[in-house]
Order: sequence, then C-alpha cells, then structure tokens
Amino acid sequence: MYPASVYRIMFGSPSDIEEEIQVAFQVLNHWNSLHSEQSKIVLLPLNWSISSYPAMGKHPQKILDEQVVEKSDLLICIFGTRLGSPTDTEISGSVEEIKEHRKAGKDVLVFFKQSVDNLSSVDPQQLQGIKDFKESIKNDVLWCEFSDVADFKNKLSDALQRYVSEHWFEKAILTIDGNHTNKIVFDEEEKQILTRWSQGNNPQCIRFVTQGKCYYAFGKKAYEALTGKDQAYWDDFLERLLQNRFVKLDRYEEDGKPVYKLTKAAYDYVDTITEKKN
Repeated sequence: MYPASVYRIMFGSPSDIEEEIQVAFQVLNHWNSLHSEQSKIVLLPLNWSISSYPAMGKHPQKILDEQVVEKSDLLICIFGTRLGSPTDTEISGSVEEIKEHRKAGKDVLVFFKQSVDNLSSVDPQQLQGIKDFKESIKNDVLWCEFSDVADFKNKLSDALQRYVSEHWFEKAILTIDGNHTNKIVFDEEEKQILTRWSQGNNPQCIRFVTQGKCYYAFGKKAYEALTGKDQAYWDDFLERLLQNRFVKLDRYEEDGKPVYKLTKAAYDYVDTITEKKN
C-alpha cells in the first residue's frame, strides 16, 4: 500500500476505433505496473463503455459530459475514418468532448489514423468530415498520426510518458508530501554519496539490472544491491531524494525504467553541508 495521486484519463473516439481503445487501456495498465509505485501516480482510464451508466432527461452526449468528461484530467481522442455522430450542439460527440476539455482548461492529445484497411466500407461523408476537422484545428493543435495498431501503441506510450513527466510528476510528489515540508534526513555515508555525485559531471541516477545483478547508479558510481535488504535501502534512499526534491524525473528508457537527475536543491544542500565541515 502506498499514497498516490490519481489522474483520470479519458479515451474518446468514434465507433470505428474499438481496437485502439483496448490498446490504450493496455498502455495505461502497463504504465501503472512499471511506474505508479515509484512515481506515486496512478493513471485511471475513463471511457463511455466502462465509466457511464443509463440516465435520461438530456441529450446522451450531455449525460456523458456530466458522467465522464467533467471528471477527466486529460482527454486522449483517437480518430480513424469517422468523425462521429452529431450532438445537439456539435458536429460530433468526440468534437464536443474536445471542446469541453479545452473550455475547462484541460489538455487534449489528438491521434489520427493514416491508413484505411477497406475503402469500400468507409462512409465518404464521414471521411470528408475528418479532413474538414483536421483543417479547422491545424493552427492550434499539434496532432499525432499513426499507421496501424502497433504504431499507435508505441506513439501513445511515448506521448503518455512525456506528458506525465512534464505535467504531473513533480506535482504528485508535492501533493503526497504535504507541500514539501519533510525534514531532510541523510546519514553521513549518504551525504558523501550526494557530495561525490554532485561534484561529478553526470547528474543522472538510475536503477538497473544486468547479468542477474541489481545496481543503483548515482552519477558515474554504481552500487550493487546484493540482497533484498540492500535493495530496500537504496529504494528508500532514492525515495528520500524524491521527497526532498533533490532529484526529478528526467526521462524514461526504452524499457520503461525511469532516469532521474539532480536538482538545484541538491546542489544547494551539498554546499550547505560542505560549508559546515569547513
């Protein structure tokens, strides 16, 4: 059990993007399994198929807006050959979801499928609707195009990692730690590690496994974790670095491992303990 910030990600699409929606759920689940415990972030998928319930009294899209759209922190909208069915106010439900998110100041990631498997099954009016929509948003939206499901999976994974890193990672740490009021507690050996690390020219740190052995690298020096107790110690050290904002997420490796780097707060702290010794 661990505290975490939960961000709700809505997947919106017309009816021809069923396979991509399932892949999107898989991407979120995979991200959570790799990163949620260490980043203290959980990504929760939202979609009308799993997040709505029967209701009446309003246009169906307005009901979905209340039940799903308004609860979302980020919209990922995926288009294939259809723009979707019109609502009472917009040219399609997906377009209304985009506008509602942007009106609320929430971000939207838009994906367009490039290839069409069977042209004979495509509605020419819907396809033209996609072209017209892309033309209407080209000046204020940077969208991503994908060729097939595998390409979509790769591009969504990359976009999701970048978005979380840039928008939610530091905010989640601050929220969990109560606006960063933690007491800085490091023993003498850890202070020496921080000092050597900050004085080098490699500000990054990473946990990695090679030839069956687990290592924690801080700058150019790597420490082998011989036992489970060793791993728990180094995990705790890294956790305290994160809690005190001495490191921040820099990027993810291709296999999903997070890479962190020293922050100005760490350099300032090392200057402080160095001055005390002098």
